[in-house]
Amino acid sequence: MSRLFLFTAAALLLAACGFELRGEPSVGLRSLYVASNVPSQVVGEVRKILATGPTRIVAVEKDAEASLRILTESREKTVHTITGSGRVYEFQLQLTVSYQLTVPGREEPIIAPTELVTTRLITYSESAPTAKEAEEQLLYKDMQADLAGRILRQVAVARRESAAAFTPR
Repeated sequence: MSRLFLFTAAALLLAACGFELRGEPSVGLRSLYVASNVPSQVVGEVRKILATGPTRIVAVEKDAEASLRILTESREKTVHTITGSGRVYEFQLQLTVSYQLTVPGREEPIIAPTELVTTRLITYSESAPTAKEAEEQLLYKDMQADLAGRILRQVAVARRESAAAFTPR
């Protein structure tokens, strides 16, 4: 009897903790046009995230409920830490993206041009330069996914806050 009680109590505690799988990403839009003014890897990440959710990516801007445009995207690699002997110990990788969200028929954008920045540190090794280059590319890929998620969360917030600006189609 006491084992059954303990099992039931543990199950109730786990159920009440609020744990929930992430589920499908939702930005609150039925259709979205995604484009870029520059070559952008973040656009690919945005499309990949939206492909698993209810929002349909359209090829023509006029068919979309809103338009997400990546205005600029830049990568920067700078020396962050130098050892006592004057050798590079760490680099700082930075990915900067600016974007805006517009709705057809409105002059003012729903999200004015906004810049997001993310950084990562990577140690440097003279003995394994190829491995460090591969690690750098993985970090940039992670940063792209991070910025794409942040952009889509801001689009979802803007959609909720300016519901009147979006006309149903």
